[in-house]
Amino acid sequence: MDWLLVTARFALYADLAALAGLPLFWWSMGGSTRRGAICALAVAGLALSALWLLASAAVMAGTPFLPPDWGVVGILLKETPLGMVLAVRAVALLSILPLLLRQGAGWNAALALPAAIAAATLAWSGHAAASEGLAGSAHRIADALHVLAAAGWFGALLALLHAVLSGRETGRTAHMLERFSLFGTIFVATLILTGAFNAVMIVGIAQLPALLHGLYGWLLLTKLALFAGMLLLAAANRWWLTPMLERNGGVAHLRLSLLAETSLAVLILGLVAALGTLDPLA
Repeated sequence: MDWLLVTARFALYADLAALAGLPLFWWSMGGSTRRGAICALAVAGLALSALWLLASAAVMAGTPFLPPDWGVVGILLKETPLGMVLAVRAVALLSILPLLLRQGAGWNAALALPAAIAAATLAWSGHAAASEGLAGSAHRIADALHVLAAAGWFGALLALLHAVLSGRETGRTAHMLERFSLFGTIFVATLILTGAFNAVMIVGIAQLPALLHGLYGWLLLTKLALFAGMLLLAAANRWWLTPMLERNGGVAHLRLSLLAETSLAVLILGLVAALGTLDPLA
């Protein structure tokens, strides 16, 4: 496993997930995202995409990361789908910057589209990118939906965690938690359905038991266990801690729960970054 490539993928996934998830959350809540944070995430997305490209070239060529092998970089950009993926992502990220100058209502909704496009391009850089034909297109669409659902959940966690850590009025935080529950249910259902579909598309139903014979399968099981932990914490937030918060109690418990849930999400992003570099049946 090439740890530089895994690290680059992890940082890029976390950045684009936050970039896509935060505007979506605040748009659904009727609030406004911090423009400085969105600007920083967009610029970081460009830089991390470049880092990911150079790390991919180093792995492909079997050479050190520095100095870059520009010949291999050129091959990746010109002769593989990676060039188009990076171009679409760059346009989406750059289009966010002028939108940050927009005033008035609705700018969160305007930001959500290019941010979602940038995040969705991640579906063209993993195992789904190797699929061909109509099945390949279905695989990439499902993977893009998986990415966007994960981004929506991750962005909500970051926003809610910021709310409880900054000492925001508890009634407002409780309202956000309750209102997010519907979106959270949609995200979870999407993650489960698309995750199952992606697993079948990658190895096939008959080969699913064979996953347990390699590192990929055990990392995938770890990811599923962490996902189950997130579900339990989310359920506790909604059905136990939110009612306590509405009675002006349970702030410390909610803070701890959101910290734990966000930590699990970060660990899952790290596992996803590693899984994308492994042969599922090796």
